[in-house]
Order: sequence, then structure tokens, then C-alpha cells
Amino acid sequence: MKSIFKAFTLTAGIVGAALTSQAQNGTKVAGKIVRTGDQPVEFATVTLLKAGDSSLVKGAIADISGKYEFEQIKQGKYLIAAAAVGMSKAYSKPFEVNGSTVNVPAIAMEGASKNLKAVDVTARKPFVEQKADKMVVNVESSITAAGGTAMEVLEKSPTINVDKDGNISMKGKGGVVIMIDGKPTNMSSQEISELLKSMPSSNVEQIELIANPSAKYDAAGNAGIINLKLKKNKNYGTNGSVNLAAAYGIRGRASGGLNLNHRNEKMNIFGSYNYSNRDNYQELGVYRTLNSEGGSRVFDQLNVMIPNSEYHGGKIGMDYFVSKNHTLGAMVDLTSNNRKIPSDATTKISTAGMIDSILHTNMNNPSKWKRGAYNLNYRGILDSTGKELNIDLDYARNSNQQHSSIIALTKDAADMKRLSSDTSRNNQPSTIEIKTAKIDYVHPLKGQAKLEAGLKLSFVTTDNDARFDSLRNDSWIKDERRSNHFIYKENVNAAYINFNKQFKKLNVQLGLRGEQTTISGNSQSTRNNEEKIVKNDSSYFNLFPSAALTYELNKDNTFGFTYSRRIQRPDYEELNPFEFYLDRYTMQAGNPNLKPQYSNNFEISHTFKQFLITSLGYTHTTDMMTKILEAAVDQATGDTTVTRYRYQNVAKANNFNLNISVPMPITKWWTSFTTLTASYNMFETVVDKNDVKLSSMAFFGRTQQSFTITKDLSAEAVLTYVSPQVTEEGLFKMKSMFGCDLGIQQKVLKGKGMVKLGVSDIFRTNYFRANFENAGRTIALFNSWDSRQVRVSFNYRFGNTNVKAARNHQTGLEAEQNRVKSAQ
Repeated sequence: MKSIFKAFTLTAGIVGAALTSQAQNGTKVAGKIVRTGDQPVEFATVTLLKAGDSSLVKGAIADISGKYEFEQIKQGKYLIAAAAVGMSKAYSKPFEVNGSTVNVPAIAMEGASKNLKAVDVTARKPFVEQKADKMVVNVESSITAAGGTAMEVLEKSPTINVDKDGNISMKGKGGVVIMIDGKPTNMSSQEISELLKSMPSSNVEQIELIANPSAKYDAAGNAGIINLKLKKNKNYGTNGSVNLAAAYGIRGRASGGLNLNHRNEKMNIFGSYNYSNRDNYQELGVYRTLNSEGGSRVFDQLNVMIPNSEYHGGKIGMDYFVSKNHTLGAMVDLTSNNRKIPSDATTKISTAGMIDSILHTNMNNPSKWKRGAYNLNYRGILDSTGKELNIDLDYARNSNQQHSSIIALTKDAADMKRLSSDTSRNNQPSTIEIKTAKIDYVHPLKGQAKLEAGLKLSFVTTDNDARFDSLRNDSWIKDERRSNHFIYKENVNAAYINFNKQFKKLNVQLGLRGEQTTISGNSQSTRNNEEKIVKNDSSYFNLFPSAALTYELNKDNTFGFTYSRRIQRPDYEELNPFEFYLDRYTMQAGNPNLKPQYSNNFEISHTFKQFLITSLGYTHTTDMMTKILEAAVDQATGDTTVTRYRYQNVAKANNFNLNISVPMPITKWWTSFTTLTASYNMFETVVDKNDVKLSSMAFFGRTQQSFTITKDLSAEAVLTYVSPQVTEEGLFKMKSMFGCDLGIQQKVLKGKGMVKLGVSDIFRTNYFRANFENAGRTIALFNSWDSRQVRVSFNYRFGNTNVKAARNHQTGLEAEQNRVKSAQ
């Protein structure tokens, strides 16, 4: 904690200096913007103009109480102009500055729609908006997402695909960094998948898709960043919202949530609680063929799983407005998930085409996962030119108590006579602690330019203690082959600088980030009565340049170019060398020799009338990490028919992708949004000492059709198609997938309530099929889940409708949180 204490001391010094500097400003002009009834106009745009020719002198934003201030103003005659969304522009009377503070009389603004009579204008955000540096998905505009989960919302987002294991890819590339409200998730791909599957969709407001992040962001992530912005209340006083949802397919699920917010001139307090209980049903078929000189051996397995998860998520935070330009904040985010995955597997084992035995495997994997994240932050606007300072101190702790029991029974070909049996259990407690401190500074320059710079320190410690026992003669004996205690420590020190300048039609952004990484991994196990410690210590330094150019040719055509170099470090537990047997013939294992993967990402884009968005990208990745099936040997029996599933480094991978997004208003009552992605992937690696070279074309398409039936009633249809391709995860040759969702929504309770009804995957065609061939082994997979569901949801907003939103604050744990992984 010494490093965090030092960072906190530095924070206090910087904040104190900033507050002191605030008190040393010279001549100023101050005033207030109000509306009818002397109520403040929050965050109005205020400009100081010369009285003679109305030329611009300075600009500012009014605070939550409508107050504004201009500092260090020269002598002369001026006037104030005020503008705000939905209100008519207003001006002050001219006044003179002669060396002393000027208090401008309150400027009153009126609603811009006051002259509209009997005209009911309703606005609905488009499902997708293209912005300069990202694509924004407005979740509330999707009816079919109602009653679902955050993962199901993400699956409907442009350029996003989610595979059978919950791995998320963007524009055909894996290694996406997931953020929530600009804050870290502190989880691995499997854990974030489980979290998003548990989180109600009604809690998500927007999804930001950032394909090529600037140097300001952590360099982690091969495919960019996905930021889920959760709903926040937006009014003065006290308000909130409540949501309830239920769904039923083969099994049922339910969720609910409450959001509350209270705000006054000096303080904003906000909090939320969400709960879900999900039952699921999953079938996994694995057909393995092993060819050798003695003939072929076939393992035909069907595994039926009935997962259940109970999710609790709570957040509470506070912002204290020290002054107009200085804010101190604190936030606590607590999450827990209790998960059970009982499963029954039957494996028919054949030799030379004849069944010789049948293996029955019964498994239960209960786990209790908890996460606590704590944040202290400061935001300061240092002067009227817009100099800005942000400081964050973060601490997060993840713990997972996972247990499992496996009962394996082998019978004869008639499934009658018992041949052998094996019973085992394991206990895998793990904890991960993450401490970070970061500081970001923004310095405006002349000529519409600005300079950004920052520092970040992160310290991670993971402790995984896996103990496996086997039942022998009614006694539990420790299995030394699989038990393992793994401790991993990592320190990353980073600094960046980012320059941005707007020319007449050209915007230029150039950045450079440097990261120094030091890691230490110790694996302590006992084998053959002899203690063995495996160490994996290393240190490395990397530079990560980035660039972005945007050129506005005319009002209808905008061109863009982005480049970034990025790194993807292994999930912490994937470095643990322990082996975990799923059954007698299948295991998964960690790999202490995993290396980080590096990628160079290029993209050019064209936007036509904010209507047709086209991009062409190329990514070259070295040492790409992916799970691959390979041959293994059972250390106890010497059985060579075992298959191991673990992460390995693929020598190199290339991805070319073409993306087209088309939002199209067809009629006044019918709008459409279609996104298409075509990609070409090439992989080269070595598996079981055999060269593997795979390549494929891939196509992904999704179209959303929205229909306005009446002012309060609307409907939606979504179609999704994924073509056959070679998957990045596992290098499987997968077959096509297709899905269709339908939904309808009705406003109730004078527009404060919303009822939504939807059906997902109505034809039940959304399932995974694939195969993998190498070194005389052929593996075919079939995976289906409870994808067809009927969903109903209700959302109700209550309280004052004029409270401003809590700050959308970004903490400093993004990269570290995304690499946390629970024992599986």
C-alpha cells in the first residue's frame, strides 16, 4: 500500500495547488443564467463577446447552479451570450470592464418551443450514431433487447460478435477490452462474459465502440475498447427508476433493479442495485476420432448442463463540488455471483467401429465470486482556457471460492456391467488484488490545439491455490499431479503524450505511450514426494504509437485514418501450469510460457452524410494467444488418448476487414439499420510439432427494422447471420449461424413507464457447430443453449425530472480488471 499512499500524498498536493491557483485569478466577469421562475439553466454555453462587433473573446460552461465566470479580462466593452438545448438564445446588455470585478445581471432564457401550439414533437435517438472517434449504440432504442441481458444487447451491436464461449470480437478480431462507465471490469473474458450474461439489459444506456483508441488509453487490447455506459438519473432533487423483467425458454429467469440519485448545488449522491437469477440449459456434443496404425478410436460425448447463476450488483458514489471548477469524488462498486453448473456426460468409446465401453461422468462446479472496487478521484478545471487535471486512486479485490466434484463410471458396451470408477474433488480458492494510481492533464494550445499527458502505476498480485483429491479405498488422497499453488505479481508503469489539432477541414491526433512491465510468477507443487517451484520472471519495455486523421471534404463526405500498436497480456490464471481433468480423456491446463501478443492496427473510413459508414482495416498480430486442442499424456497411466485444451501463442495472424453500416429512414414510420462485416483471416502456428496454416473468408450481417405504429406503440425485428469461417478462438472451422428476434413496446403511465415484449431466436437456429483436425485427430463440436426465449419487461421513472446526471467518471483499472479470471 506504500505506492498508493505516496500517490495519495501527491494527489493532495496537486489538488491543494490547484485550489490555491484558483484563488489567485485577476479581474473577472461573473453572472448567472436563469429560466422562467428564476430557476438556473444548468450547464448553458456562455460566450463573452466584444460589444462593438460581437466578436468572440472567451467561452465557458455554466455550472449546475447556472453560474459562470470569466477571468483575467482586459479593459473594454463587452456583452454576454447564452445558449442551451431547447431554449432561445439570450443576451445581456453591454457593460464595461475597467479593472474591477463585474457582476452581470441575471440573463433570463425562454424555451425555444414556446410558440408551438398543438404540436407534439417526440424525439427518438437513432440506434447507432457515428462520432469522430467511436460508434455509439443507444440501447434504449432497441425493443428486442428488453428483458434480456447486457451480453444479449452487446450481441446486437454493429461489428460485434460473441462466440459459443462468450468471447467477444469486434470487426472480426478478438482481444477486446471491456469497460463499464469508463471503469475497469477486473475480469477475464470468461468472467466478463458471465457478468454481462447476469446484468439486466435495462441497466445499460449506451455502448461505445472504439476501434483504435488513442495513447491516452491503456495499450492492452488487440481489437479496441467496448465501453458500456449504465443508466444514470439526470435531475435536480431526488429521482430514480425501477425495472423488472422475466424470460422463459426451456428454463426461466428473472431480474430487477433500482437506480437512485440526489443532487444539490454542492453534492451529488448516486446509487444502484441490480439482481438477476438465471437458469439455463446447454448441450455440448464432442465427437473425437483418433487415427493410428492400429486403427481408429472414437469418443462420442454428449454433455447436458443446467447452469444457474444468482447475481447481485450494488454501487454507491458521491461527487462533492468544492467550487465551480473543482470536484472530489468517491465510489464503491460491489458485485457477487453464485454459480452452479451441474452436468451429466455420456461418452461412447469405439474401436474399429465397435463400441467397447461407455463412460458416464457426473460433475458439479459451484462457485462464489465476489468483487469490491473502490475509487477516489479529483477533477479540476485549472483556468478559463480549459486546462484540466484528473487524478484517480483505485483498489480492487476479486475472490473466488470454486469447488467441484467428478464421479466417473465406466461400463461395458451394453451399459450394464461396471468396469471401473473414479471419484475426485477439488478446491480452488483464488484472490486477485489490483492497485492503481493515474493522473491525466489536458493543456489547450493556440489555434484549436491541445496537448494531453499522463502517468499510471499499477500493481497486481494473484494467489491461486488449487488442491485436487482422489477417493481411494474410502479415503481422500491428495492428487499431487494436479494440485498447485501459483502466485503471480505484475507491475506496469506507463506514461503517454497525445497531441490534437483542428485545422480548417483536417483534424490531426498523434500519440505515444510507453509501458514498463515487470512480472514474477511462482508455481509451487509437490510431485513424487519432491517439492518443485517453477519461476517465470521477466521485465520488458514497449512503445505504443497511435495516430488519427479526419478530413472533412465537404458537408457530405468525411474521410478518416487511424493507426495504433497494441499489446494483449495473458490472463493471470492462464500462466498457472496446473492441469484440470474434465473427464478421463479431456483436460485443460495453464501455460507458464505464454508470451504477450502484439498487433499493429490500420483503418481507413468514409462517412457519407452521416448515413453510410464504410471502413477498411488491417491487423497484423504476432504471438497471438488462443486456446488450442492438442495431444497430451496422462501422467499417472501413460494414456496417450488424452486431449488437452490450453492457451498457446500462434506465430502470426493477419486480419483484413471491410465494414459497412447503413442507418436508413425508409418512411416516416419505418427505419432500418444494417451493418455488414466481411473479413479474411490467416493463421500460422505449430500444434503437436505439426505446421498449421489456416485461412478463411468470413461474413457477418445484422439488420434491425424499427416500426412506429402509434405515438406510444412501436415494434422491431432483428436478423443476424454469421458465415462459415475459421475462428480465432481455437482455430475451429465453424459452420454458419442464424438468428431472428422480434419485439414490441408500449409507453404507459403518461410516458413514465414502458412495457416491452420480445421473442429471441424464434426459429432456434442460433447454435454452434465446428471441427478441428491435426496430427491424426479430428474433433467435431456441437453447442446449443437456451436461445429461444419469450421476454417481458417493465421500466418506470419517478421523481424530479430535472436532476443532472452523475459524472461519467473513468477510473484507472481498465486493463488490469479485464485480465482477472476465476478458476473454471
